[in-house]
Amino acid sequence: MKSSDEMINDLFKRRDQYTEDKKRKRVARMRILIPVCATCCVLLLGFGVWKSGLLRKNPGTNNGGNMTGQTTVTPGETNNTPAPTEANNTPTPTVANNTPTPTDIPLELDKSQELTASSSGAAPETKKMDDTMRTAYETFAYKLFAQLPEGESRKMISPFSIYVALSMLADGANGDTLAQLDELLGLTAEERNAYLAGWLQDLEGNTSFTNADSVWINEKLKSNVPKDFLDICAQYYKSAVFSTPMDDSTVEDVNAWVKAKTRNMIDKLIDEISPVTATILMNAITMDAKWEEEFDEKETRKYDFMKEDDTIEEVDMMFGDQTGGYLINDLAYGFIKQYKGGEFSYIALMPKRESEMSLDQFIASLSPESVRSLIDNQYDIEMRIGIPKYEAEYSIELSDVLKQLGVTDAFDEGKANLSRMIENFDYNVFVGKVNHKTFISMDEKGTKAAAVTEVETEWKSGPEWVALDHPFVYMIVDSTGLPIFIGTFEG
Repeated sequence: MKSSDEMINDLFKRRDQYTEDKKRKRVARMRILIPVCATCCVLLLGFGVWKSGLLRKNPGTNNGGNMTGQTTVTPGETNNTPAPTEANNTPTPTVANNTPTPTDIPLELDKSQELTASSSGAAPETKKMDDTMRTAYETFAYKLFAQLPEGESRKMISPFSIYVALSMLADGANGDTLAQLDELLGLTAEERNAYLAGWLQDLEGNTSFTNADSVWINEKLKSNVPKDFLDICAQYYKSAVFSTPMDDSTVEDVNAWVKAKTRNMIDKLIDEISPVTATILMNAITMDAKWEEEFDEKETRKYDFMKEDDTIEEVDMMFGDQTGGYLINDLAYGFIKQYKGGEFSYIALMPKRESEMSLDQFIASLSPESVRSLIDNQYDIEMRIGIPKYEAEYSIELSDVLKQLGVTDAFDEGKANLSRMIENFDYNVFVGKVNHKTFISMDEKGTKAAAVTEVETEWKSGPEWVALDHPFVYMIVDSTGLPIFIGTFEG
């Protein structure tokens, strides 16, 4: 029998043996597990890289893990095996164009809905510009400009935009209302439509000019607008047509249209609209023309500009040399400067000091004959010209101007005859407003300009429209009119 010391020594030996055996087994397991784990990691990493497409020549052709439809072509050899055709249901992404145009600036409307044009698709009858149209348009332009309020600085209108908008109005007019518009515009509606359609077609080919037209109809009166009227607007003016509730949302939508169609140069035209507005006729134009010979920015400098009251204002004056285009007659002198392409030019005229004419008096003297004579008899001399560098906006409500030019019935609720625009309606429709706004930017590279004209028609329905739309006093009275309660409402 072993002593206790021997038994203890045996226990220690067995413990040491067990520990040694356990260590050997652990080492053996590790020798197996480490390669296995390393292999798994490599496989997983490789699978992830392959899945991402970094190791594939044609990413996206994986079918269940097999690479199909691929043929390796050795450089210098031709692959004559046709690639399989597959349907691509993914729309091709549109590349963004950073140059805004009226068609690609997004037009997001609130409640207004664009209607399908009512045009039959027939091509409009067109006429080329001739002396008849030229005289009618120039007479209108100079008469209108001369009728603007005197004393305003930096007046600017677009006779073209106003002429187109009033022509659309005339297409909806009849009787004496139509006769007065025809008299002002210088042609009958049929002649004018044909000339304007031809003129617009010619202008479409000029990349520096854009034109857009639209008709907005009170959604309550969609059935009262004749198809013939919308046919004319669509065929001759390519007008978009919108149905709208004529509320605050219409204000937002009209201003959104203005902003889009003037390339962001005019971002707002109206602040409010009456719920009894029947239709809105809109025209918008833009021009972005570069000088044929640009001004050198180094030549632009501060220069004294003498105003009509003989006070001096310092302006940034752009200077440059030019040969040809000098204009002069008994009343004024100036020059013509060409834009690239030859489609447009800039004419500047100043009354001669010795004539002692005010600028408004000189404007009143302008006529198609006098301006044409200046242009036709320009002098081919060397000049040092200077044009102020500036940016300006101008806006005007033209109702009074047009009344002074003879168009009165259209604004009279009792006399207006717009029966070709609104029919079978219980109330008479008349013109309420003619809003016009312009923008111009003049610099060394060229000229940017935009204009928009809006003709609003409305009706007067029974009693005077009285809406408590600003702070008011109220009373509650008894049968004898004695106030029982008096208060105010301020919103």
